[in-house]
Amino acid sequence: MAVSRTRRLAVTLVVATTVGLLAGCTPAAEPNPSTSSRPDGSEPAVTHNGPQPTAMSTEDGVEVWDLTVPPSAEAFGIDTSDGSSSRVRPGAYSSSGGGGRPVRFLLPGGKTVDVRANEVIFQLNDSPEGVTDPTSGEVLVPAGRKFSLRVDAPAAEGAEAGVAAYQEALAAVGLPADTVDELRQKIDGGPTGRPGDAPQSMGVSADLPRQQGVGFGVSTTFQPDSDDLVFLLEYDADWDVVPIP
Repeated sequence: MAVSRTRRLAVTLVVATTVGLLAGCTPAAEPNPSTSSRPDGSEPAVTHNGPQPTAMSTEDGVEVWDLTVPPSAEAFGIDTSDGSSSRVRPGAYSSSGGGGRPVRFLLPGGKTVDVRANEVIFQLNDSPEGVTDPTSGEVLVPAGRKFSLRVDAPAAEGAEAGVAAYQEALAAVGLPADTVDELRQKIDGGPTGRPGDAPQSMGVSADLPRQQGVGFGVSTTFQPDSDDLVFLLEYDADWDVVPIP
């Protein structure tokens, strides 16, 4: 299965997020230490640069995001008040520590997804005119405001751990395990590039059926030419385009 359009949105998101995080972070929600999986009983503090998000709450130490609300800068804590002309803006919720923090997503249709996350990164991307292929006339980027979400889960080291983490993620989202065999085949196949080529990542993904204008899925990627395989697990969401306020 090819990596979905939602996954490709993450490339732009990473660039914007790096800029946002370098600008400095201010404290946001801190999970309740009583729910910690750490030996010292503490969860990593969460930092965020922007207004308090209206779609986020904390319940028994769990960071809860209601993704059933209409997407907006206010809902996801994205700062649009600095006068910048940038059309891409992030709202990043970052924590350190290899085990991540407990985060819950409430999805349309009554589905709940619980994950461990190091990064929860929302992004808005404004395109007032949109982008159309000059040859075919195909609309590549619709005019309006596009919201997307990327969640970085703790990485897994080694093939067995990488497959197990992906299986658990599929189960957490409520997706079938069809793509697990595809992941194993890519691991067993090893590098596909020619000697001297730049390293190429490989991966698989799976998505829930779109509901109420929201898509949600999970993916894992790795570099097959690495001596020690490291699997990067991500959850992604994107929303239908809305008008720019």
